[in-house]
Amino acid sequence: MFKKLGVLLIMMAVVVSCNKRFEKAMKSTDKDFILQTANEFYEEGKWANAIELYAKVSSAFAGTEHAADIAYKQADANFQDKNYRLAAHQFKTFYITNPTDPRAEEAAYRSAYSFYTDSPDYNLDQTSTYSAIDELQSFINAYPNSSRVEEANGYINELRQKLEKKAFEIAKIYYKTLKYKAAGIAFDNMLDDYPDTKFREEAMMYSLRSKYELAVNFSRFDRKELRLQEALTQYRLFTKAFPSSKFSDEANKINQKVEADFTKHKESLAKIEQDKKENPTQSTPILN
Repeated sequence: MFKKLGVLLIMMAVVVSCNKRFEKAMKSTDKDFILQTANEFYEEGKWANAIELYAKVSSAFAGTEHAADIAYKQADANFQDKNYRLAAHQFKTFYITNPTDPRAEEAAYRSAYSFYTDSPDYNLDQTSTYSAIDELQSFINAYPNSSRVEEANGYINELRQKLEKKAFEIAKIYYKTLKYKAAGIAFDNMLDDYPDTKFREEAMMYSLRSKYELAVNFSRFDRKELRLQEALTQYRLFTKAFPSSKFSDEANKINQKVEADFTKHKESLAKIEQDKKENPTQSTPILN
């Protein structure tokens, strides 16, 4: 018990000492003292304290030999403190401002990696994901011989898969809420944007289902023929791409229904044309 109490007292003393050092530096007007204290906190891994002190003193050292070191450590401290978006911008500013610094390549990579780390789950806003892909690609372009290139490409592939997943799930929501026109467009756009997606087979099948539902159950008469043709085309594309698909039975049944409906539609068109010839003054019936 006394041993635990002793450890607790020591820890409290360390915290109090740390707070006093931080407060003294924050109140000081001596830039060298502030920078020294900031560097001490940085070396000790007390990132929040270091960040505040670097922010306080950075402008005082602008244009001096210390400026680059302060900027890099400030970015690193923010990264270590999990302020990834801020760290990303600070690392980017560093390598743009200091292109000949030996740390420029590392800063470029860590800027991109910070955006990557800040990338959220696929169902959330993907602004950081797009930024990460752009920054990782910029890094690869700027440092094609870097040992980090393979790793950067791996992160790009991972992020693209996240965007694929988001596009796929959004399209599925359209389908599940019976917005078949929007669903068909969304699935087709997703396949155009990500032709090598692992969701290709399922997305093409959803596109077929969407076009079938839209053509057979939700089309006005004057639009039905075109939409039936689109469904038939999608069936041919699907079976060509996946001749042995697990969805083949369903796809074949859909195609049979579309062909049957197409035949009926052609018969209706023929009847309307015949009626026009027999009764030229009769108006064309409105069919839904």
